Amino acid sequence: MTRLALAEWGMNAIVDNALIITAELVTNAVKIGEVLHLTLSQQDGTVLVEVWDSSEAAPDRKQRSFDRVDGRGLLLVEACAKDWGWRLENRGGKTIWARVGDLDAEPDASEIPPPRAVRM
Repeated sequence: MTRLALAEWGMNAIVDNALIITAELVTNAVKIGEVLHLTLSQQDGTVLVEVWDSSEAAPDRKQRSFDRVDGRGLLLVEACAKDWGWRLENRGGKTIWARVGDLDAEPDASEIPPPRAVRM
């Protein structure tokens, strides 16, 4: 779904980072429970990936030991995103978000399309 949304928005240049981020955030949410919400939106030449899960526990981005194969997801998110964070939701649970875009480019304000969102 992420690949399709970015293709529709003409944002193929950032699809690899968006796929890594989406996969990591969704994987973390699946470990917590069966229900999650993925929202993708684009604005200002970037894509916002948001994943809600039912846990209110803060995300853990600690460096793990080299002999473990898990625990590096948020470090990957941090490396691939322009910015990321999380928030507790009034309805319960939390949303972890990451903004994906060309890490070096600043959008030209005259070329910024109106925001569009795809809820999955």
